Amino acid sequence: MDKLGNILPKVLRRQPGGGRLMGGQVAAAFRVVVGPDVAVLCDEVELRSGTLLVTTANPALAHQLRLDAETIIARLNRPELGRKVRTLRVRIGRATPQ
Repeated sequence: MDKLGNILPKVLRRQPGGGRLMGGQVAAAFRVVVGPDVAVLCDEVELRSGTLLVTTANPALAHQLRLDAETIIARLNRPELGRKVRTLRVRIGRATPQ
């Protein structure tokens, strides 16, 4: 018998809109990992098919995030998130309108 914490992410992903919910959890975890001072400079944080897309208008921040990508991904891939981040892609610019 599995613990609820072990199967909940899998069940949530299968629900309508569950992928978006899991992506939101990863985006929130990203903001915690980088800290509030850096998170405020990130205009958009979104998870798409295992790729975390981060948009920032600050070129220096974009460069630093790319350098720290391996560490950020390792911290985001904790078991309790339930979603695996494979790559981190950083774009320079403003968030796309939705």
